[in-house]
Amino acid sequence: MRVILAGLFVIVGLLLAVGFVFSVLPKNLPSAITGIALAAFMLILVIAAFFLFNRHGADLSGYKSAHEQILELEQKGLLVKDDYKARRAFGVDEFEDEGSHYFIELEDGRVLYLNGQYLYDYEPVGIKQPRTFPCTEFTLLRHKDERWVVDLQCRGSALEPESVAPSFSKSDFKAGLIPSDGEIIRERTYDQIKSERLKSLK
Repeated sequence: MRVILAGLFVIVGLLLAVGFVFSVLPKNLPSAITGIALAAFMLILVIAAFFLFNRHGADLSGYKSAHEQILELEQKGLLVKDDYKARRAFGVDEFEDEGSHYFIELEDGRVLYLNGQYLYDYEPVGIKQPRTFPCTEFTLLRHKDERWVVDLQCRGSALEPESVAPSFSKSDFKAGLIPSDGEIIRERTYDQIKSERLKSLK
């Protein structure tokens, strides 16, 4: 919203400046001078918009770091923290670009399903980024109402996925057979789910 207001501020200011130039200043004024004056005024408007609509020193795009988001949500009572301890996990290939999929067996026997592009940040990329998730202990921080993941805090030891099952099919998506991100599965065991997902490999 602040970006839109800042843009409107600059556009309206520039339109007023153009109107002033063509209605007040002499008509025989060299166009180069007029252009330089308008460009300078636009720069002033942009700087003014930055300071007028830039709250708490954040950049004009409204970007906030993960730490800032966590603090703000905590203050508003909109942050939910869930701690987990895991035994093992297996992955599922992506169908398109929906993000990584993991079925994680928790210490109490329940199965946690996680899916999303946010998981890319914790997967190995060459030698520069080792695997940090799945792991034996972690905390998921979510928005209380909208349920999106604010942060994933990894602790303990990294768990290499036991296997990677084939991606979910189009029929799986259409039939609603895919759990939602963060869903806890109680009616089936980890081994049952893993066996079902690996069937298509045979």
